Amino acid sequence: MLRFASTALTGALLLSTGLNAQAADHWSVGAQAGTTGFGGSVSWRFSDYFALTAGYSGFNYDSLDYNNRDVDYDGEIDSDIYSLKLDYFPWAGGFFLSAGAVRPDVQLKATGHYEGAPDSFQYGGNTYSTDDLARLDGRAKLSDSVEPYLGLGWRNSMKSGLGFYAEAGAFWIDPDVSITPRGSATSNPAVREELRREADREEDDIRDDLNKYHVYPVAVIGIEYTF
Repeated sequence: MLRFASTALTGALLLSTGLNAQAADHWSVGAQAGTTGFGGSVSWRFSDYFALTAGYSGFNYDSLDYNNRDVDYDGEIDSDIYSLKLDYFPWAGGFFLSAGAVRPDVQLKATGHYEGAPDSFQYGGNTYSTDDLARLDGRAKLSDSVEPYLGLGWRNSMKSGLGFYAEAGAFWIDPDVSITPRGSATSNPAVREELRREADREEDDIRDDLNKYHVYPVAVIGIEYTF
């Protein structure tokens, strides 16, 4: 439904471009922060009613902490999100509706430790890391393709000078999750099979958590200068 709505709205706006007066012609360059991280945008308002906006946001978060069943995960999130949108200003002012495409490169990397297990243990006079015995290495990606975007916001691009902008919207996600058993315990076929079953259950649970609402919420605010 979101894909259909985005495609339909974008097509309708493009078809109506020629019906509007070409009074405004401004370029805006901005910096922003929000749920997609930190980044910026370049917007060309080629008429009172329409603008093309390209943007980038990204962040790195290395304190990921997640618990599922009896496994504690720690890791990092690395995010790079690119967007290209058509903005429609229905009243030729600051308020706009937006439709376009987003290329989200959001990757999660984590290591799962079994809850309650010590960090290390001793055997035969030697000290071994528990992770060397058995752990789960996790990888997840929110999407591997270009996704549709819908949003609305406010932008001061109808006049030159310093201004602000804000936007709220969402884009589709289709998470891919991979959990792999690691450690010396996997050399035992029986243990390896049990760890694989555990990893499969973890994959399903984490995929369900990531895909609960099928969308990634976007909320950003920024400052810009319009030429």
